[in-house]
Amino acid sequence: MMRLFRRPKAAAPVPPESELARRLTDPDYACACCGTVLRASTGVIHPAAPFGWSNPPPPRPDAEFTGSGRELLTENYARHAGDNLIRAYLPIPVKGTDASVFIGVWCSLKTGNHALFRAAQEQGDADRLGDMFSWLYTQLPRLTGPLLTKGIVAPYSKGRRPVYWITEERHPFYAAQQQGLMATEILALYEDFGHGEVVSHLKA
Repeated sequence: MMRLFRRPKAAAPVPPESELARRLTDPDYACACCGTVLRASTGVIHPAAPFGWSNPPPPRPDAEFTGSGRELLTENYARHAGDNLIRAYLPIPVKGTDASVFIGVWCSLKTGNHALFRAAQEQGDADRLGDMFSWLYTQLPRLTGPLLTKGIVAPYSKGRRPVYWITEERHPFYAAQQQGLMATEILALYEDFGHGEVVSHLKA
């Protein structure tokens, strides 16, 4: 007898919250379906350019960034609309773990601090600069978050990317940085930024 209808396959069960958190924060976790090592806690969200810069050019090497002149986008620096900017990581603790995820963002520095940071970053001793005032130039949440938010940049040694801390308590991610987010909330943020494929691998 010919079967006219086929029963659809049941959707794969979503792992529990604790398992998603483990996969999200484990740098060695490999996808169960394909074996890809995801390293999903750092830099999944990596905006190409600061907000307001539509159709940015491909980034140039950092060595080409100079202190003044035309608009310029390099791997870790940008000058756009009169602002000097750097890439940073915005850390968010993952609830139920001792680890954090690191969201890639753009943030501004005053012209003098930008030059000091670039020089110190090249020397590998940017940590000696201490915390520096900065404006956040990446919208969080995407498209609906505040356009400019006060915060600080905390540089690190050995050329490592600095971290950004929001200091404006009204910002929706101020509490997230202080108290953390559930793994499912972070995965929703990843999907919002167009990284649904990573989320699918983590849930497989």
